[in-house]
Amino acid sequence: MTKIKEMELGEQYDSFFFLREKLIKETRTGKEYMDILLEDDTATISAKIWEIDSQVFGEISSGDFVKARVSLETYRDQKQLKIFKVRKVKEEDYNEGFDETSCFKKTNFDIDEMWDEIRDISSGCSPKISELLISILDKFSERFRVWPAAVKIHHAYVGGLLEHTLSVTKTCLYFVDKYEISKDLLVCAAILHDIGKLEELSKKSGAEYTEKGQLIGHIVLGRDIVREHASEIPDFPEDFLILLEHLILSHQGQTEWGTVKVPMTLEALLLHYADDIDAKFNHVSNFILDDESEGFFTRRSAIMNRTFLKQQKNIDEKN
Repeated sequence: MTKIKEMELGEQYDSFFFLREKLIKETRTGKEYMDILLEDDTATISAKIWEIDSQVFGEISSGDFVKARVSLETYRDQKQLKIFKVRKVKEEDYNEGFDETSCFKKTNFDIDEMWDEIRDISSGCSPKISELLISILDKFSERFRVWPAAVKIHHAYVGGLLEHTLSVTKTCLYFVDKYEISKDLLVCAAILHDIGKLEELSKKSGAEYTEKGQLIGHIVLGRDIVREHASEIPDFPEDFLILLEHLILSHQGQTEWGTVKVPMTLEALLLHYADDIDAKFNHVSNFILDDESEGFFTRRSAIMNRTFLKQQKNIDEKN
């Protein structure tokens, strides 16, 4: 099967995809069409289904694996797929070699190496804090190693949560060397700040939110996980736990971004900025990489509300 990145304009292909998002919209004349987001392990791409009744065979929903006949076209300088027919993957597709993992984007880093590194950092904390971290990592290891960090904004791929968590933790370790702050508190919070996403997102594909994820959100779910595990450790320091909960509850920084509390300690402030810069860097770097518009600048990013220079000259060699 041909991958998204291998497709040529105007050619038709029969391929398997992961259906990340499905929306029903209307044209200016009131006709319904499907605006969907398809993914394989090379790219994520927008696609349109203009004749729903005749081109969609059976029910398809976000989170499904589908087989589709498509052609690649461009709209406003961006590539998209036109769907001629689509159906949900059947059992016989698996018997003929279909592999779900071929439909997911994945982290570019080695998952085993990242997992070993984050456990080593956890073991380097003081005994009670290390015990808390290792107990949570061990319980959630199967999911934590492969879960995405988001539905689509940043690190939205297999292994994305682990990649993001390790990156934020490394930034926080730098802050520990630079500023007079609590290493145990900042590092522990960095490792656990998004642990609630394991219950917020429904599966490793990250295509959907769970009911708890929609109604409660990962910040409070994560705080509850930490509180539960801390209660099982004899004589776990209550003053530390309160501060740790504050860092988790405030790590998104601003109320309009969904935070429960704004950062009110030095460590909470640093965690927020470490988290924010890693999410933004991941989003922007992938946005630039995926942009296919002509010229030196990308199309406008709705999230960042600006365009970005696509090809930056190597100024280091000239200085």
